[in-house]
Amino acid sequence: MNSTVPQIPVAEARALLDSVRLGQHTLLDVRQDFEYAEGHIPGATHIPLPELADRASELDPVLPAVVYCRSGARSLAGANLLSGLGFRDVVSMQGGILAWDGAQAQGPFDLGLSALLSAQNALELLERAWGMELALGEYYSALAGKAGNSDAADTADGAEVAALFLRLAGFEDKHRRTLAEIWKRLGGADVAAFEERARTAVAPGVLEGGVGVGDYLGLLGDPASMPEALELAMAVEAQAQDLYLRRAKGEADPDLRRTLLLLAGEEKAHLKVLGAFVDGRKSF
Repeated sequence: MNSTVPQIPVAEARALLDSVRLGQHTLLDVRQDFEYAEGHIPGATHIPLPELADRASELDPVLPAVVYCRSGARSLAGANLLSGLGFRDVVSMQGGILAWDGAQAQGPFDLGLSALLSAQNALELLERAWGMELALGEYYSALAGKAGNSDAADTADGAEVAALFLRLAGFEDKHRRTLAEIWKRLGGADVAAFEERARTAVAPGVLEGGVGVGDYLGLLGDPASMPEALELAMAVEAQAQDLYLRRAKGEADPDLRRTLLLLAGEEKAHLKVLGAFVDGRKSF
């Protein structure tokens, strides 16, 4: 296939995406529905290649676009198609999702959206986000107890994983305080009332990312395994970033969209911290 658009390696694609503000680029997944559900880059817009010609109007031709697929062949075809339709700045990611070494989100496009759809404005959105953060913090605390009481508790691993989960729970405490500060900046006055509403704003057992405890439990076979603990934490943050970005797509309310992108940016930052920890076992 002759290329009329640039093909860039994963590292360059990641750098490009990181250099542009969330909401100011298009990351397009052109694989089939089942492939997207099995795993996709957080925040990716999903339009299968056979539907792209008919649905290209759903995309902004002015925004820079990174197109990816499984290995790079379909994305090149999709990028060429968009370029032919007048899209200004389109590239195809070489190697596709097979070459992507970052976190992935899972599930269909509507996964977890029910936790946020009832929010009519930015203030209500923050209540739901705060409630999911609280549930996740409590979940991490419970996992810390399981790691400490597991068969591996006599080894350094069990204690180290328990400490990691407690640190992650602390992350969620800090994040809830950040959400409360954002709520105040948007005009909220009574933080205590905000937190009281937030405690019941989402269904019990729904964690950050809009996914239930049972769905995440399958990612953690051994509560005292450091690799599994980190895998779980990165999966949760990826799901959360993906949820906020999916919810932001097509949102007409500028304050609500801005807040969704802000929350997605927070989760993206958390993922980077976890990635640095995995790479170098650095302290948080």
